[in-house]
Amino acid sequence: MRPAVLRGTVVRGDGRGRQLGFPTANIDVGAAKTPEHGVYAVEVEAEGLKYRAVCNIGVRPSISGSQGVHVEVHIPGFEGDLYGKTLSLRILRKLRGEKKFGSLDELKAQIARDIASLSDAP
Repeated sequence: MRPAVLRGTVVRGDGRGRQLGFPTANIDVGAAKTPEHGVYAVEVEAEGLKYRAVCNIGVRPSISGSQGVHVEVHIPGFEGDLYGKTLSLRILRKLRGEKKFGSLDELKAQIARDIASLSDAP
């Protein structure tokens, strides 16, 4: 059974999300058990504020050289500095499984669809 909430500290990543046009907060969840790999609609709480967001949990198969499991969150419209802050992620629902895309353009198009589907989340 997947956990309802993940907590962790925002750490620096490789900037790939920002390069794709979807900046992410990379979250170090330590030894916490994560749900199965995939993309999730989540509610993020940071410093008392809540945001709807998209979270990828997995090995990022479309990004060459990616190693280990990553927990990355894109908060649409968010501008600010979250480095070093603790975030809580409440999983609302799984949007899709993690998959390898044939190109970064295909990945970007899917991320845009994932974000658009946030309005369907409970």
